[in-house]
Amino acid sequence: MLVLVNPSLSSGASVNTSRFVVACVAVVAICGFDPSQAAPPVTTHPAPVELPESTNSIGMKFKLIPAGDFLMGSPATEAGRDEDESQHRVRITKPFYAGVHEVTVGHFKRFVAATSYKTDAETDGKGGLGYEKATGFTQDVKYSWRNSGFPQDDDHPVLNVSWNDAMAFCSWLTRTEGVEYRLPTEAEWEYACRAGTTTTYHHGNDPEGLAAVGNVSDSSLQKYFPDATMISANDGFVSTSPVGRFRANGFGLHDMHGNVWEWCSDWYGEDYDDSSPTSNPTGPSAGSLRVFRGGNWFSTAAFCRSANRGRNSPSKHIIGLGFRVARSSDK
Repeated sequence: MLVLVNPSLSSGASVNTSRFVVACVAVVAICGFDPSQAAPPVTTHPAPVELPESTNSIGMKFKLIPAGDFLMGSPATEAGRDEDESQHRVRITKPFYAGVHEVTVGHFKRFVAATSYKTDAETDGKGGLGYEKATGFTQDVKYSWRNSGFPQDDDHPVLNVSWNDAMAFCSWLTRTEGVEYRLPTEAEWEYACRAGTTTTYHHGNDPEGLAAVGNVSDSSLQKYFPDATMISANDGFVSTSPVGRFRANGFGLHDMHGNVWEWCSDWYGEDYDDSSPTSNPTGPSAGSLRVFRGGNWFSTAAFCRSANRGRNSPSKHIIGLGFRVARSSDK
């Protein structure tokens, strides 16, 4: 299935809908896709799609994300945009499974129990990043995925995990399940986050609406950071929230905005968009930084935008950084 996105709708321009549909079907046919499988043009607020769902042996739920194409990046007029978000057309040619939720403390606990794995935060001699009201953000050996300085139960997203740790988890899950698990590419992540939308966030353009769809820097955070920039709405959580507590996006995925940043598989390239392939881009072939997406529980609205791009060393582990798992639709 190909999801057709009309870029002019995001700017409010008028469009001849019937002519646009005919043109899109012609393009799809030329590109080798079956026109009978093409969807009608996607508006900025498409209706939620009921996608096939599966659950693996450790209770992780996945939605089958359909193939399609979309405008990746942000328009020049988007508030809070960065220079590395140039807008360009991307095509995802094969369906893939995306985790309904971020990987939780409970999931990661299963991995560690089975493998005796030690994370980068536990082995680098520096420790993870934690937060306590008396001391603020502090790096210390007492902090890791096991302890971030505030209460977390098994339903909360795992924190203080590096890209290396996330990849080790995926490798273990692949061996356990007999099917390849991986981190999503940056393009897959944004495509899954947008779920057919062209707005700043998957719920629309108003940052105040983030409180209904994700755990971000809002008025509840004043308990920790009274002087921080935040939205006025209150999502009810001072730090991380259990996964799935907020409204899902149109593909049925939760917490795509906020709670924790999510590692992607790609190396970061500031100008990669200028030379990346249209179909299934996987990022530069080499680099020093890996991409993460989505914002976290103390992120301002600009960092939670669908197009925002974060990056850090693959060995870096911080209190607002976790991951979500993907896998191929092929078994």
